[in-house]
Amino acid sequence: MEGCVTKQNGFLKATCIGLGLLLMAQELHAQELPRASESRHPFLYLDFAGLASNAVGEFGDLVGVGAGLNMSVKAFLPEDSRNFGMRADLGWVVYGLEKIPTCVSDPCRVQANINTSNNIFYFGLGPEVILIRGRFEPYVYGTLGTSVFNTGSTLQGEYFEGADTHFNTTHLNDWTFAWRAGGGIRYGIWEDLSLDFGVEHHGNGVADYLTKGDVIDDSDGKTIINPRRGEANLLTFRLGMSLGLGRDRGDEKDR
Repeated sequence: MEGCVTKQNGFLKATCIGLGLLLMAQELHAQELPRASESRHPFLYLDFAGLASNAVGEFGDLVGVGAGLNMSVKAFLPEDSRNFGMRADLGWVVYGLEKIPTCVSDPCRVQANINTSNNIFYFGLGPEVILIRGRFEPYVYGTLGTSVFNTGSTLQGEYFEGADTHFNTTHLNDWTFAWRAGGGIRYGIWEDLSLDFGVEHHGNGVADYLTKGDVIDDSDGKTIINPRRGEANLLTFRLGMSLGLGRDRGDEKDR
C-alpha cells in the first residue's frame, strides 16, 4: 500500500484508499450482524456529512485544502438485490477565503469586512454497490453531474461574524460537466443509524476559477478580476451519519 499511496495521480490515490477500506472491512467481517438483522435493511437512506478537501495537480498547487458539506439520498432495489442502488449527491466545498477590512463611512467610524469566498457547488447521480452486508458495510459508487465554480464577495460587520451579510457580488460562475468516483465504510451504531466514512475523487475537468488574490482593487477604486483556467480536480474525505428510512412489510414481521 505504501507504494500505491505515493502515486501523484488523484484518482489513483482515491482507488488505493478505497482498496484499503475494503481490506479493513474484510478483516472486521467477523463482527457482522446476525442474519436475522441483515434481512431488515432499509431501502432508503439519507446521509449528512462534513467534508475535508484536497485539491490535486496544478489546482492543488494554487489552492490546497478546503472544507464543505455533503447530502446524499440513496434508494435500493427490492430485498433480493438490495446491495445495488442509486444515489443523488448535493454538496458544497469552500476552497478559499479572503477577508479585507474596509470603511463604510468617511471619516472611518463604521468599519466592516469584505469577505470573498471561493466555492464549488456540485450535484451528481449514479449507482452504488454495497460489497459486504453487516455491521461494517464497505461500498463503492460513481456519479455523473455538474460542478459550479463560484466566487463572490459580501460585506459583513467587523465584530459580528455570524450576522447577516449585505451587498452580495458575484465575480465568477462557471458550470462544468463532472464525474465522481468513491467508496467508503458504514458502521452500524444503532438500528438504522450508521457512522459513515468515505473518500471521493471529483473529476471536474477544465474550469474557469478564482483563487485568493485573483480579485484585486486598484488605486482608482475599480475591481480587477483575473480568472484562471485549467484542470480543477480534487479529493474529498467525508465523515458523517447515514439514516435508514423505510422497511418493507416482510422486515416488520421479522421484528
